[in-house]
Parts: sequence; C-alpha cells; structure tokens
Amino acid sequence: MNVTIANLAGDGGARALAAPSGNIRGDVRAHLPALDGLRGVAILGVLLFHAGHLGGGFLGVDLFFALSGYLITDLLLREVRVSGTVSLTAFWGRRARRLLPALAVLLVGVTLLTWALGDADLWRSALSDLPWVQANLVNWHLLGESAGYWEGFGVGRVFGHLWSIAVEEQFYLVWPVVVLLVARGAVRARGEAQAGRARLTESWVAGIAVLVSLASLGLMLLLVDPAGTTRVYTGTDTRAFSLMLGALVATGSVRRALERLVGRRAGAVLVLLLAALVALWWLADGEASPWLFQGGLFAHSLLAALVVVLCVQAPGSMVARALGVRPLRALGLVSYSLYLWHWPVFLLLSEERLGLTGWSRTVIVCAVSIALAALSTALVENPVRFRAGWARGRSGLVAFVATMTALALFWAVVPRPAVADVDAGAVTSGGSLPGSGARGELSTVLFMGDSVAAGEALPLDAAMTASGLTLESIASDGGGGVVGPLAESTWAELPAAIDSAAPEMIVYQITTYDWGTEQEQRAGYERLVHTAADAGAELVVVPSPPIRPDEFYAPHMGELDRTVEVAREVAADSAGRAVFLDSTAVWGDTYQRERDGNPDRSADGIHTCQQGAARFASWLLDELARRYSGFVPADPRVWVDAGWAADDRFKGC
Repeated sequence: MNVTIANLAGDGGARALAAPSGNIRGDVRAHLPALDGLRGVAILGVLLFHAGHLGGGFLGVDLFFALSGYLITDLLLREVRVSGTVSLTAFWGRRARRLLPALAVLLVGVTLLTWALGDADLWRSALSDLPWVQANLVNWHLLGESAGYWEGFGVGRVFGHLWSIAVEEQFYLVWPVVVLLVARGAVRARGEAQAGRARLTESWVAGIAVLVSLASLGLMLLLVDPAGTTRVYTGTDTRAFSLMLGALVATGSVRRALERLVGRRAGAVLVLLLAALVALWWLADGEASPWLFQGGLFAHSLLAALVVVLCVQAPGSMVARALGVRPLRALGLVSYSLYLWHWPVFLLLSEERLGLTGWSRTVIVCAVSIALAALSTALVENPVRFRAGWARGRSGLVAFVATMTALALFWAVVPRPAVADVDAGAVTSGGSLPGSGARGELSTVLFMGDSVAAGEALPLDAAMTASGLTLESIASDGGGGVVGPLAESTWAELPAAIDSAAPEMIVYQITTYDWGTEQEQRAGYERLVHTAADAGAELVVVPSPPIRPDEFYAPHMGELDRTVEVAREVAADSAGRAVFLDSTAVWGDTYQRERDGNPDRSADGIHTCQQGAARFASWLLDELARRYSGFVPADPRVWVDAGWAADDRFKGC
C-alpha cells in the first residue's frame, strides 16, 4: 500500500481512483490520461496569456489549483482509508522530491542567466525575490513590494510567476495537518470500524472545505479594490477557494452525490462544463473584467473542480478521451517545469532582444520553454522523484537540508549589480524659493511621506548630517499620507514623532496615496498646517515626483494631479505657517527614467534612483539655506559616497 500512495504523490499526476468513490480499496487505481490533458490545457492557456494571445489564459492557474486541491486531498483521504491516519513526513517528503529539484535548478540557472545577459533590472529582481521563493512566501513578498500582477505581469521580475507555486506550497504545508487532525478526531469520536471512521473524516473534510471556500470568497469580496486587484488575485487567503473547491469534490460524500445526480449523463454534463470554461477563458480580460473578482473566479474554480472529478468518474466520455490526446498529455507531463521556465524565457527573450513580435516570437519562446521543460523533467524531476534512493528517508532529509543551505549560500555569494555611481556635480538643481525673509536657527527636520520619500530620506539624511542638521524620517512604506485611505496610521503616529524630534521644520512630500475629493485633500493639508504650527514648526510641502501610473494608480491620477494645486492654495492661505516648494526643477513635469545620462527614477515608474534622490536632497538643502540664516549646505561631494546608495531601496535602478 505504501508503494501505491507514493505513486499517487505527483503534483496532479494523472492517477486517481477509477472505481466508485465508495470503494475504499486503496490499491485500486488507474492512470487517467484526461488529467494529464487538463494540465496541458492549463499550461497552454498560461503560455498564450503571457504571449498576449488569450486574455483569459491566466485562468489556467485556477485549473492547476483545482487539480492540485482534488488530487492532494484524494491522496490524503486514501491514506486515511487504509491506515486511519496521515504521515506528514512521508507526504512532505514526496512534495519535496516532486517540486524542489526543478525549482532549485531554475532559481540558480535563471539568476545566473540574468547576470550573464547583463539585464540589471531583472538581475536585481531575481536577487530580491529568490529567498522569498525559497521560503514559499513570494506571493506575499510581491504584494509587500506593490508588484502589480496585471501591469506587464510584474515587470522586471523573472520569478514573479512563482506566486502561484507559493500558494500551492502553503496549501501543501497546512492542508495535510488539517486532514490529520480531522482523522484523529474521527478516531476519538467513533469506536467502530475503520471504514466508518474514514467516512466521518471525509464528511468533516468536506465541511471544512466548504467553510474555507466561502470564507475565502468573502475575503475576496471584502478586500477587492477596483483600482488594483493584485491583492485579492495573488493572496493566499483570497485564493484558497480555488484549491479548496478541488479538495471538496475529492471527498466521498460529494463524489457519491455527483454520481447520483449525474449518473449516465456525465459525458453530456462534461461537455456543458467544458463549454462554460471555454467561454470564461474567452471573455475574461484580467483586471478589466471586474466580475472575476465579484464571484467569477469562484464560479470558474467550481466549474474546473467539477470537470476534474467528472473526468475521473467518466474516463470513457468524449471529453475525457479528447483531453487524453497525446499532445495535451505531453504538455501535461512537463507542465510543472514548463510553468517554472516559461516566464523567465519570455522576459529574457524579449521582443527587443529577438527583434520579433507577435506569433513569430511566441513560437520561439514557447519552443525554448518546452525544450527546457523537457530537459528539466527528464534530467532533474523524474530521476529524483522516481529513481533516486538517496532522496528518501534520512538521506533524503539530509539532501533537502543541503539543497536549502546551498540555495541560501548561493544567494549570499552571487555578485550583486554594481551600485550606481552618483555624480556629485550633477545634483544641484538650481531651484528657488520666493523670498519671505530669513528665519532663525534650524537644527532638526521631520520628514514625512510614503515609500518614495523613504528612498529620498537616505541621501537627505547623509546631506543633513554633513550639514550639521538632524533628520528624523517617518516616511512609511505603503502609507505615510495625511489624506486618503491610509492616513489614519499617519495621524496616529505623528504626535509622538513630533514630541520626540521637536523639529523646527516639518517637510511633507505629498504621497502617492493622497486620494480623495478636493475638500478631503484640503482638510488634510490644513490639519497638517495646524499640527505643525501648534508644535512651533514651519511646514514645507513638496509634490511627489511624477509617476508612470500602473494598474494600481491609474484610476487615481486625477486626484493625485489635483494635490499640487490644493496644497499650494493651503500654503498660500496659511499666513506664513506653511510654504509650498515646487520640485519640478528636480523631476520635471513627467516621469523621466534618465536624466543627464543617469537613472533618476526606478524602472517601476514610481520610486527614485540614487541620482534623483541625491538631486532632490541637494535641491531641498539649497531651499533651506535660502530660508534659514546661518545654514550652509555641505558640498555634495562630502555626502554622495556615504554608503546610502547601496541600500536595497534602489534595487529597481
């Protein structure tokens, strides 16, 4: 029986119980080509989506999720039927043998390829994401870095597609524990025969799958933001239903209910379900289809799960036979490695590098991806998975630890992109401030803003320190504004920050989150004026650098554009308590990637690079020197090489 379970351990491998679901004979199994074909359909959709030929092809990932949820749960429940429990070490060992070898080769190979090809942006993203991929948390890492999914599918991130692998790995880590606990609960609840305990376990597992699926759907409906759906699309909590619906249809109670409901009409029902899936794939257009995030993805996952289980229950149906044709099966058999390799290939063999567009490029990148996938499957995956005795037992654990350690060491020692040189002679902006009379001594400045300001704070701190000033920065990633949806945390933090710093000046850089009506923006800026005045500090407001709007910011650009005029008017009406400084001299009127031959702005279209941040710091100090008597800014040559330019905040430069 142990051999049978091991053979079923493939990531959706096309082995499933072909006998009626009520049959608990763990040794009854059959190879189901249709499931290999479904995996082939899923990966084909993903390839066409990323090549720009099928707007709904990304739904292939949901099909993968449903397949994995079904097959893994089916495997776990079989083990419960036979042994009454689940061996976590055996399960996780099979998962490691199945997934880690090919992934490790990909991580090392792609990182070295991006280094060799000299694409600095891809190289930096690979180094940034690699440890998070290894930890199976890259989906949360990408969300933390505001890496939009739909805007070019995470531009400049060769490992961006591995968010879905992370979601599945998190499922593999948690779900077997849940099934084990349920099985133990069934043993305590019933003292009858093992078959009865197994049925009780399956009923409880079905109930949990329903509850988790509905909770996950509820979170998606609650958290979805039409301005940016990446959070709900790639978050584990909001995508759990795709896996759990697959798990649900793997339970005996559901399968028996489907048998009674569908009966001999399984073939016809499969045709209708497959037609519905095709329609969804044809109609869906990512974030431009809001219905996807209002129940559409849930409905698609349910349809996919039903297709999977009915292919198992009706392997002789027309749909199942069509899915089992050799080309689809061949794609399905290499689908894991093909998914791993295709996106890095798409990025590295760009239109610019190949000099090709459209279907011509698609054919080449797909051919290269399939070739790499075939090599990976034949030389890495299958040998470790099926033939390597050393990959099992204690030696397998040693191999796992050694592989994880080697990956960590590789990440630590692989060369980093050279830190951009900052040209000290090109950082003076020549900005000016309308004269309002010299002010007194200046010693401490409190700097406020979002992640853009947090990057600028690095050279600004070095420049102010060299100039005899103290900078206190409360610039915040994913927030920092005094207007908009994230303002509450800023207002909660600000009083303590002011009391601690006792600044003579507060510099507020308008954030990329200063969304709201004109009245809301005016109220926020006026409140900041009063807060600064009550603390005896002058308020200086500067606009955020112009951005290249992505899917997250595009719906709010009208609001952001209005912030400049509103802030200017508030400063003008403040009776000298606030001043608006126009930083156009630093950034220009529109987003510019380079200036004077140096990268001023990050490739993400939002943040700043070392040169631009240094230019901003020099400009701001010049403005302070015009305003405060006795203050003389340090020469930029003193502080541009103070080490701040190597900070990870500039990895997109």
